[in-house]
Amino acid sequence: LAQAFPYRAIARRSPDLAASSGTAMASALVKDSRSQHQQRSGRPRILCAAALAATAVAAVRGLTFVEPPQNAASSEVASRRNLLAGMGGFLVANALGVQPVPAAMERRRVAYPPVRKADKNRCQFLSSSMGQANAARDKLQDLRECEMQGSKAADMDVAGVLMNDGHFEGSNFENTVMSKAIAEKTFFDGASFKNAVADRVTFDGASLKNTNFNNAVLTGSSFTDANLEGADFTDAYIEQYGIEALCSNPTLKGTNPTTGADSFTSAGCDMMGMRPTK
Repeated sequence: LAQAFPYRAIARRSPDLAASSGTAMASALVKDSRSQHQQRSGRPRILCAAALAATAVAAVRGLTFVEPPQNAASSEVASRRNLLAGMGGFLVANALGVQPVPAAMERRRVAYPPVRKADKNRCQFLSSSMGQANAARDKLQDLRECEMQGSKAADMDVAGVLMNDGHFEGSNFENTVMSKAIAEKTFFDGASFKNAVADRVTFDGASLKNTNFNNAVLTGSSFTDANLEGADFTDAYIEQYGIEALCSNPTLKGTNPTTGADSFTSAGCDMMGMRPTK
């Protein structure tokens, strides 16, 4: 502890008491692990890990750390503390069998409300009166599983709309604000998003064949496992990380039948030094 924490340590209680408490706790746990080993052979590793963790906790609880005066070694001190804390967290998590959750999976955990299929007026676009691009609405707009082929949402604000498993083939989304929309496994074949503000939209698993994203804002949007064949991304606003993920999609190929643009080059993939995925 003296090497890992080069701070001035002030004992809340006597050093002997802090040390003896940690030693006693560790000894008790080790004895318990030995006795339990004779009964259940599968528990020694967990108990040993618990003993080590308890010893560290007891020792640390007995000390209060005071920041030293700022000097050239302060950054090194902080680095040592962060490294030790990270190693301790990893060991405890590994002993308990805790596995990290990927960021993408964490982001996808959305608690959706039930689809109100009995509402006959549900499947229609309603523009928000708040005029914001942060999905602030007085009522949730739920278009999941709706059959709205050829519908028009041009110049409307439908930010935050839920569109999962819906059908919007050939629909008009030109100049539409649809920030933070969720459109997983949705069909947009032949739809136009020209000049649309579609940032932070989830298009994962959606069918976007022959769509037009000309001059659309797509920063922060996700196209994981989406079908992008024939899609036109000419002059679309996409961050560098988004372009790399987009160009890695093997379906980004072909030519848009309306604009004549090559899908792969329209997204600027060639300028990033990338080649079409075979």
